Formats: sequence, structure tokens, C-alpha cells
Amino acid sequence: MTMPQFDKTHVSPSETNQEVSSPILSENALETPVEETAKTQKKIPLKLPAWFWGWPFLWLIVLLGFGTMGTGALLWLLTMPPVPNCEDISSLSPDSEHLYCVDMATKSGKIEPLRQAFALVASWPADHPLQGLAQKKMQEWSQTLITIAEKKIETGNLEDAIAIVNIVPKNTPAYESVAVAIEGWKNNWGQGQKIYDKAQEAMKALDWSKAFEYAQALSKLNNSHWSEKRFNEVMDRLSLERQGNQRLNEARELAKENTPEKLAEAIALANQIDQKLYIQAGAIKEIKNWSRSLLDLATKQLKEKNIEGLTKIAGLVPNYSPLYSEAQNLILMAEVKALSWNQASSKSIWQQMAILWEGQATLDKMGNNQLPYEEAKVTSTEVSGQIQDLISLQLATAVANIEHPLALQLAIDQAQMITPQQPRRVHAQTLVAHWRKEIQRLEDRPYLALAQRLAQTETPEGYSLAVQQARQVALGRPLRVEAQTLIAEWNKRIEIIEDQPVLNEALALAKAGNLSAAIDKASKIGNRRALYKQAQDKVFGWVATVQTAEDRPILDRAYNLAKKGNLSGAIAEATQIRYGRALYSEAQGAVAGWAAERDASLAIQQAPTEPARPVYQDSYSNDSGYSNNSEPSYSEPSYSNDSGYSNNSEPSYSEPSYSEPSYSQPSYSEPAAPPTQEIAPAPAPEPAPEPAPEPAPSSENNAPDPNLFLE
Repeated sequence: MTMPQFDKTHVSPSETNQEVSSPILSENALETPVEETAKTQKKIPLKLPAWFWGWPFLWLIVLLGFGTMGTGALLWLLTMPPVPNCEDISSLSPDSEHLYCVDMATKSGKIEPLRQAFALVASWPADHPLQGLAQKKMQEWSQTLITIAEKKIETGNLEDAIAIVNIVPKNTPAYESVAVAIEGWKNNWGQGQKIYDKAQEAMKALDWSKAFEYAQALSKLNNSHWSEKRFNEVMDRLSLERQGNQRLNEARELAKENTPEKLAEAIALANQIDQKLYIQAGAIKEIKNWSRSLLDLATKQLKEKNIEGLTKIAGLVPNYSPLYSEAQNLILMAEVKALSWNQASSKSIWQQMAILWEGQATLDKMGNNQLPYEEAKVTSTEVSGQIQDLISLQLATAVANIEHPLALQLAIDQAQMITPQQPRRVHAQTLVAHWRKEIQRLEDRPYLALAQRLAQTETPEGYSLAVQQARQVALGRPLRVEAQTLIAEWNKRIEIIEDQPVLNEALALAKAGNLSAAIDKASKIGNRRALYKQAQDKVFGWVATVQTAEDRPILDRAYNLAKKGNLSGAIAEATQIRYGRALYSEAQGAVAGWAAERDASLAIQQAPTEPARPVYQDSYSNDSGYSNNSEPSYSEPSYSNDSGYSNNSEPSYSEPSYSEPSYSQPSYSEPAAPPTQEIAPAPAPEPAPEPAPEPAPSSENNAPDPNLFLE
């Protein structure tokens, strides 16, 4: 309650007189001193009677004092009642105290005290003495509620804000300000919501610039909820949307290669986009498209009947893809199809049954929603038929496991019940063929067992009987290869037993030094016998020893002739060693060296008889008078080496120019001085520009170095 304010300023009578007379003084300030003196003389002074200043004056003062005190006390009683104790207030307390207490409670700024205050005043009648003061208080309380509601709006809760201000009764004057506030809030809120929704739609449409414009419009609203909170929210969302779009574009670039690995990488990258973003819808669409591409690639593998490749590619479709179930169904249907393609599968019958049962359940669940790939379509009738056939084959297999001819025949009869029109016909026929071979194997095994027991004697007779027994296994039977292998082994052992004494006798003759007899004895072993190769190896060694002993003297004589400078004689002697002999290669190597040396000597001797040629005038500048870089115009005789000996820098020797056993001189005789030679003396009968070096001492087993005469 507002107390009236009193002015306690006291004014003295003299001050009052001065204030009153001040205008008069101001008016007379222009009068002359003579006139002022005249007026002063005309004033009559006011004098009170003497008795007034006694008791009457004293009583007047006392009465005025008591009157003033009484008047002040009355005013104090009427205008300043005592402050009530709100803790002790009751329903019997006057309304003024109730009004005072609820007003004090509203100072806390809480909603509940304000609600109680409005409820108290609303219960008073219109003619209540405190109604005027109450209306004034309600104006204050409504402003407090509006302030609280605005804080709610700042947090983005318009409905709660309106509910708060609706505490004010609508039939009161205070509600007018509330209605104005509510209308302003709704208008501002609607404008902000409209701009916010447009920003969201722009981001959904990937129109980043438009979304940014709407965000800027939000920042200009006169409401912190929209201008700050919602603005920041839109900007953050816009940044995330653009990042998600960039990641999706990177995934699209990967998917352009259209390979299983790149498509899988693109799907994984697109899945990293936050699911709360609008761009996630585009990412899901792309994931579905790329998963479809993977399934298309997998179906190509199915056309080629590459089940492993299909499983690998279709398995790249992740479980978060919309086509994950379709990918799993494609793998399952491919496995079902593979069982009909490859009925001789390595999987056990129970594994095949499990695949077929799962396929049947999947087909029942899919109903009419079959896979979109014609290659992977499987009918329930086909699957159920395979299941029935597998059950029959499983029963037949169980019987065949007894491994008795009668049981195997019973299993064959059971499998033969599957007709050519049934899906597992190929599988059944495969098992029938296998079981028939098992019957033949069981029938022929005793023959081989008996043959092996006969061969254990390790005698020619025992081996012969074993061979006869093993030959009872007919051609085309499962054990035929094993029987033939044993027969070959036993025949080999018979030959070894028969030929080993012959070879031993030949070895004994060779050890005694009778190599010719040893060769004749070992040669009696035929070329298809078991010890033939071993015998021939021994014969080759002995023949080489004999030939070496026969030809070594011839080669030694050739070395001696060459040492003496008779190269042609050495060549003729060495060529007596025929092709195929043990020392033939050594002899041909020596012949080639001697022929080269002889040809070089002839070239030097014939060089002066030719006209001088400027191009050759410096050709023989070395000490020997022979240069390898510039040959004289000398036609070398053609020699050949039957042993295949070849030297690019030396002339070759031709064996056919010599006949055996006599030696035919080559077309060149020992060089002699030309009759027309004038610039050089006649050479010696066997001239040589340089004497041949002494050959290394030869032995019966070691040939001289063929390069000895190439210096």
C-alpha cells in the first residue's frame, strides 16, 4: 500500500510576510526617497492589548499544540496501519492483510504466488472497498507474469509462455496488456517459424545459398530464440549438410569405376553420413543403387556358374543396405541352383539338405516377391523334389556303407528309382557308378591279395605265379591299374634274377682285365631287360678304355711330329683316330691347332711374292711378321671337324680330305722357295717363322693342350 507523502517544510511568519510583500517592494522600488518617506509617516502601528499576552495567550498555545497532535494521530491511524504478520495470517484476517501478504509473496517472481494473488482478488465482489487498490496491484502482477513468460519464449517455449500469462483473468483490465503481449509473441513466433521452415526446406533441396539467406533473416528477428538459438542451429546444420554432401560426392566418384571393391568403398563412405542430416536420404538412395550394381555384377558370376565369385561380390552388400535381404537371398538361391548343376558336390548330403531346407523356407517367406534376376529364380517344386531325392540317396548311401556286394547292389537298386525327370538324377547315377566300381573292387581284391602272397617267395616261379594271378583282373576294372603295376614290378624282378649272373660274370671278366670278353658278355642282356641300362653303362666304360689304349700311341706319335715341326705329318697321324672313338675330340682339337699354325706359316712365306699394296704395307709390323688384323690374300683350305669343334679365329680342318688307313697329302706340300723369288732367300724345307714351343710331356691318359701351337 502506498503511503501518502507529506511536505514537512515549515515557513515562518516573517518569511511569509516577506514573500507576500516582495512584489510590493518590487513595485515601489522605482519611487523616489521623498515619496517613500511620506508614506512611512502615514502608517499607523498595530498594537495588541496587554492582557492578551498573559494567560489567554498561554492557553491558546496549549490548545493549538493538542489540536495539532490529535490531528496528526488521526491521520497516522487512517493512513499507516501496522504491518501484518503474514506467517500468522488466517482466514479471519481482514482482506487488507491478505492483499498485503499476497502482494509481498509476488515479489519472489515465482508463478504460484502470482496465481494465488490473482485468485484472491478474483474472489472479491465488484463493490469491495479494496477493489481499486486490487486493480492497481493486478496491473503490476500481470507485468511480472509477462516478464516471466518472455523468458520462457527466449527458451523457445511459446505454449508455456501463453499458459503463464493466461493466469490473469480475462475479465480484468489487466488482461488487456496480456492480450497485446500474446498477439505480439504469436506474430513474431509465426514469422520465425516460417523462416526456419523455409531454411530447412532449402537445405533439403541442397540449396545452400537460399538456406544461408533464411538464416540471415532469422538473425534479424526481435527474439533471441530465433535470432540466436535458431540461427546458430540453422548455421550448424547447414555446415553439417554441406560436409555430408561433400562426402557423398566423394563416394559417387569411387562408384564410377563400377568394380566390386570400389562400390563397397563407396557404400561404406556414404554410410558415414549422419542419419539426422537431410543429405542422408540421398545417401540411402545411392547406397541402394550401388548395392544393386553389386548384385548385377554378382549375377554375371551366376551366369558363368561361378558360385564362389557370386558369394564374394554379393557378400559385399552390408547389412545396413536396403538390398541386404535380397543379397542374402541371391546367395542362397545360387547355392540351391549350384546343387542341381554340380550334383557331385563335395558337400555332404546333410549339408546339401540344410541348404535346400533353408531355400525352401526362404521361398515360402518370399511368396510372389521373387528375385528380379531370371538366372537366380528357383521354384518350390524344384527344391522339394531335390529334398525328396536326397532323402532317397541318403538311405541308399547308408546301405552302401556296409561295403558288401549285396548291400551295394541294394543301394544301386534304391538309387535307380530316381527317374531321369527328377532333379537329382545325375547325382543318383554318379553314386550308382561309384557303387558298381566298389562291387568290382571287392570282387578283384582277393586275386591281388593271393598274387602278393605268391610274390613274397621272391623266386622266379613265385613271381610268375603272381603275374598269372594278377592278370585275372580284367581290363576296365577299378583294380586293373594296380594289377598291371604289380605285374610290371614282378616281371622286372624276374629279369633281374635272370640277368644278374650275366652282369656279375661280365664284371668279373673286366676286373681280370679281359675287357673284350666282358663287353661281349654284358652285351647279351637285351635292350628291354631290367638290367640293360646298367649293363650298357659298364660296356660304354669298357669300350672307352679299350679305344683309349688303342688310339693313345697314334696321338702320341702325332704330338711328336708336331714337336719336330712336321705339322702336316702330325695332322695326318692324328686323323687316323675315327669319329666316335674315345680320343676323337682330343685329336680333332690338336688337328685344328696344328692346321691353324701351318696356315699362318704359309701365309707369311707367300706374302713377299704379291705386289705391294698400300693398304698392307704396315700389316706385318709385329715381331713374328704376322698380323691377325690384316691377312694376306690367302685362300685357306676347307677343313671340318666331325667332333663339332669350331674356332672363329682359326681355320677349320676337313677330315674327308684324308682317307684311312693311308694318309692323303693335302693340296699344299711342304713350302719351298719360289723360283721367281728375288727379294728373299729360299726357305728351309720346313720353314717356320718361329720354332714351335716344346709341348708338355704327354702321358697315356692326358692329351696335350690343343692351344699349345697357337702362339
